[in-house]
Amino acid sequence: MLGTLFIVAVFALTLPLTIPRLMGYQVFSVISGSMEPAIPVGSVIYVREADASEVQVDEIIAFYDEGSVVAHRVVANRTSLGEFVTKGDANNTEDLFPIPYDALIGVVALHVPYVGRAMAIYASDVGKVYLMLTLACGVMLNILADRLRRNRSRRLRRDIERQLADGAQVDASTVAAAEREERRASHGGRWVRTVVMAVLALVFLGSGGVVAFVNWQYHLSDETYDAAKSSYVKGTKDEAAAKAGVIAPIEIDFKELLEVNPDIQGWIYCEGTDINYPVLQGETNDTYLRHDYRGDYNVRGSIFIDADNNPGFTDANTIVYGHHMSSGTMFAMLEDWSSQEYYDEHPYMWLLTPEQDYQIVLLSAHHVSAHSDLYEIYHEHDANFEHFVTEIMSESDFVPVEEATFNADRNYVMLTTCAYVFDDARYIIFGKLVPVQSAGGVALPKSKSLITN
Repeated sequence: MLGTLFIVAVFALTLPLTIPRLMGYQVFSVISGSMEPAIPVGSVIYVREADASEVQVDEIIAFYDEGSVVAHRVVANRTSLGEFVTKGDANNTEDLFPIPYDALIGVVALHVPYVGRAMAIYASDVGKVYLMLTLACGVMLNILADRLRRNRSRRLRRDIERQLADGAQVDASTVAAAEREERRASHGGRWVRTVVMAVLALVFLGSGGVVAFVNWQYHLSDETYDAAKSSYVKGTKDEAAAKAGVIAPIEIDFKELLEVNPDIQGWIYCEGTDINYPVLQGETNDTYLRHDYRGDYNVRGSIFIDADNNPGFTDANTIVYGHHMSSGTMFAMLEDWSSQEYYDEHPYMWLLTPEQDYQIVLLSAHHVSAHSDLYEIYHEHDANFEHFVTEIMSESDFVPVEEATFNADRNYVMLTTCAYVFDDARYIIFGKLVPVQSAGGVALPKSKSLITN
């Protein structure tokens, strides 16, 4: 029964998302409330292909919008212009720009509440391993039950034979029970069960080994970065200046850090959160994808700058990557900024470097595709970069603070991590680098506030 329960649980989690894909539907998880109450947050929507010219008013369509997937209701279908006018049910106004036909994914055929939350269970690689482990365990328990049933059948048969040899009367119900057990145990060949059991045992051990290895790596990573924070980070000596935003609120011992690894470019910190890590840059984006700040292998990797960026955060926009760990570490917290309340509590981060510290004024945050054009690197403050800023700020999940405005003379960072709301989803936070009068948390000479819009 327990084995069957495990198997049913795995199928219950996966079938609502896998079978529709086999039937030609695309499946997406709803992470914003623009279509409430018709489609609540946490739902899964099933999208079927449709001829754009035949889409009717009031139908809900899914479409690509600047690298994100959006599902809104059709207000008008302008067939002569090849575009839709759309609106979210919960929004007060129509969407700012018409949606061209070539951005259409399809029509929302069905939505199921709450199922979207289950997607996160196995959307990650580790989640898939856990599901495989559970499935293998369920099948093995069923095979084990069959083996125990055969053993019980043999014992009953031996008891009957012993009683008959002693001349004793054998109860008819006992004989019937033995025959019933024999029939149940005879289904399927023994060698088939043995082979299946062996294969599943390998799957179970392999999956269990992966889980154990990953958890061990998580433990090592926690120890490594906790030790780094203890060794290289301390509170500022000038709390008044830090509270006023004149200098960074922490001090970093970059002299010692750079002796550990010269690839360290800075330190990112957000007060009241777990974001408190060194920032590195390798020769390629694979260098620190699976290596910690010391260069040792670890599945959690590091927070790192795109290899195509110039070092020192001197580009118009610097892309900073971090893993979305199920434990909530690294950049897993970035998605918390999808909440206006959370943003209101944390509208700023800090970026410290050996030469100059910056307050990161957060301008926008939203989900995008991993293949979005927003991942283009801009070295110069030109017209293309200004268009990029306008585009990335137009889709924000939060309303930013007053000073979160575009300034052509500032450099910017885009923090990004994996998300599990649709295939190849990412979450990005875009922020402005505002220099303060400290470097590594230590006040620079002739200190005065430089925080301006």
